[in-house]
Amino acid sequence: MLLSICSALIGQNETERGYIVSIGDSAPEFSLDFTDSSKTTMDDLKGDVIMLQFTASWCSVCRKEMPHIEKEIWNIYKEFGLKVIGIDKDEPLETVQNFAKETHITYPLALDPKAEIFSLFAEKESGVTRNVIINPEGKIVFLTRLYDPVEFENMIQVIHSELEILLNQRFSQLESNISQFKTQLIEFENKSSEDRTNLSKSDFERMASLSDKLSQAYIIKKDLQLKLHKLKTLRS
Repeated sequence: MLLSICSALIGQNETERGYIVSIGDSAPEFSLDFTDSSKTTMDDLKGDVIMLQFTASWCSVCRKEMPHIEKEIWNIYKEFGLKVIGIDKDEPLETVQNFAKETHITYPLALDPKAEIFSLFAEKESGVTRNVIINPEGKIVFLTRLYDPVEFENMIQVIHSELEILLNQRFSQLESNISQFKTQLIEFENKSSEDRTNLSKSDFERMASLSDKLSQAYIIKKDLQLKLHKLKTLRS
């Protein structure tokens, strides 16, 4: 499903929609300042599925789309690790803060003075109401323009698929870690049963640390299992 959606969009001419990036490109590097004074960078965000929403308070289509992002994407997928970031094009802090209140969104809004971040993705003078979906490897996997319900639904499918891939990868890595922890603990236990006098204080500390890591890994595994089950049932 994900490949078919992306393949269809690759065929579109994104330059006609004002983009200077395409599906499959690496996302440009940038830093973001949020309305609450916190900061992040593209490098910090890598490893997660990211949705960048380019918007502005004067944009009527943005105001139409944002409640859908809040209800159909952010409120549903944030628990699975999706990062949704609204990027307001070239407006002052107070305007952006009021904009968030007026649209009743709870996902974070970032400032983009002089549209410098926007111009990394699209022609600087082109319109907003754009969404950019970036996978954990930092590759662009979906681009939208204006609010089209069909395209919006396709975007949700891509987000869902990317999150499912990511959580499955994390689950597999966790199972590998659990196996390694168990093997190392068995080795310590065997060594201890044979001759405890050869175990140093650091050996016992390492054994305790491995035991704690194993316990934490099982807790995380259970949480991931629940999330994967819930994620699969969302669109079944």
